[in-house]
Amino acid sequence: MNIFLLFSHNCTQGLTDLLLLRQEVLLKELKQAEQVSVGILREIADILTDKKNSFTSGEVSCPGNFRKCGDTCLYLALDTGVSWEAARVFCQGLGGDLAVFRDANEFAEALKYVKSSVAVKGTPVWVGGTDRIEEGEWRWVSGEDMPRGTPFWGDYNYVREPAEGTSGNCAALYGPDGFLIHDGVCQNPYKPLLWFAILRISQISEAESHPG
Repeated sequence: MNIFLLFSHNCTQGLTDLLLLRQEVLLKELKQAEQVSVGILREIADILTDKKNSFTSGEVSCPGNFRKCGDTCLYLALDTGVSWEAARVFCQGLGGDLAVFRDANEFAEALKYVKSSVAVKGTPVWVGGTDRIEEGEWRWVSGEDMPRGTPFWGDYNYVREPAEGTSGNCAALYGPDGFLIHDGVCQNPYKPLLWFAILRISQISEAESHPG
């Protein structure tokens, strides 16, 4: 799991260099996947600028375009429509990953954010769940088992999701079903929901003062 640290002022230059390096790697990988568009490039530039500003401010907060949910930050990339794998590359290149939900409260907060962000309610959104390693065994990209049933998974034609079998191996928030989770075809061009965790400065200081 990627964890974003909020650093002091004297680390700003190093963080800026790291973010620029991430950007170069991201663009290279997306170009290889033929997934680059003007919208993607614009979102990358905006996110990097917001992250740099959040670091230099010294405040414990999410970058401007992100929504703070507990100790995590979420960002729905509305100008980016890519496959599930390319969505992960997009998110990882910016220091996070596709969103995972550790409990029902986190999921409810994420749904509020997504619903308030999309203009077209049918917009599908990639999240960090898959059963590509073993069919029927759904896990978050962070390694934990995904919860099943209510309130996470929706239904389609009165059949409880996941219902696509071997053709649908990647988890998405399905707009027509209130953005509940459905299994989707991994190659479909959906919007990525980016996620990363915040480790507060106070936690870092406490860990340093109590090593081991």
